[in-house]
Amino acid sequence: MARHTYDVMVCGAGPAGLALATLLAPQRRVLLVERRAGQGEGPRIGESLPGAAAPLLHRLGVLERFRRGGHRERGPAIAVWDIDTPVWKDAIFDPAGPGWHLDRRGFERMLQRRAQEAGATLVDGCRHIRVDRHQGGWQLDTGSARYSAPVLVDATGRASGIARQLGLRKSANDPLLCLHSFLDSPPGDPDSAMRIQADAQGWWYSVPLPGAKRVLAYHLDSDNPLWHRLKRGAVFLAHARQHPLLAEALTDLAPARMQCRPAGTAMLSVEALASVGDGFLAIGDALYTFDPISSQGLFHSLASAASAANAIVAGSAEALQRHRQEMQAVADQYLAHWHGTYQGPARFGGYPFWQRRQRLPGA
Repeated sequence: MARHTYDVMVCGAGPAGLALATLLAPQRRVLLVERRAGQGEGPRIGESLPGAAAPLLHRLGVLERFRRGGHRERGPAIAVWDIDTPVWKDAIFDPAGPGWHLDRRGFERMLQRRAQEAGATLVDGCRHIRVDRHQGGWQLDTGSARYSAPVLVDATGRASGIARQLGLRKSANDPLLCLHSFLDSPPGDPDSAMRIQADAQGWWYSVPLPGAKRVLAYHLDSDNPLWHRLKRGAVFLAHARQHPLLAEALTDLAPARMQCRPAGTAMLSVEALASVGDGFLAIGDALYTFDPISSQGLFHSLASAASAANAIVAGSAEALQRHRQEMQAVADQYLAHWHGTYQGPARFGGYPFWQRRQRLPGA
């Protein structure tokens, strides 16, 4: 079996892993290992990026490339949340700029090209990855090759596959599901607004995307039998049209293939990361999976990668501790915002979905 040595091994070639590899590769030998073979096709959920991401994209050396990528600038957010009357928030008042709704696949292809340009080695199609401690560092076995490095990073997304191998578990008592479909919409759809609607069983959002698509998503609990009925595209669309805020954006649109994924908050303990051995980090969704209501998941992937890169380049215990403190502060701020947001629709306070969210995730 072939053996290779690197300075840093990153498991997962999503946005977090690709960003970290890009930042490290000019100074370190970086291996990126990915289970998938290729980036996949078709639109993908997780398409929102705030204007505050621009400095991170600049640091990655892709900001101008990103601006030419056909992503759609965010318009206003119109929400029926705390009250039945729509509340309008215009994106132009965000001091960091309005942000974007992405061609998510195109965004990831751009990041992959940049990571490889920076000098990272990508090995994909590794369906079985096994890690363990080796001579004070880490060893990674793909079945066909064996790699070693003093630093190992879990960037495997919500699954936190490497952390789980090492015995770490996320807090995961939030049964939130995201039912969604990508509807064909007229080219040049002038409606650029994100529409957010709370109801008794959960909450909706819809927004136009690049490529003449509109995402329609509903978030409800996995133990609510309603989601089984809504798996049929026509039923899903009809249910959304019961809300005037959504109906006016969905006129004449046809049902599309339904998709479903877990979407609840799930978090690793920052303090527990140190318990598995020196040189182990987790970033992006592998560290914290955010509720989509925050619209911060993709930004967190890039920001946590930048913080981890700083700690790895500094190479000291103090730098790693600063990184962990920063990540703990992110968690604390997120949970406070999550809790405040879900307290909003008091008119639904007697329904199980909203009662469940009177508690912080993991409490």
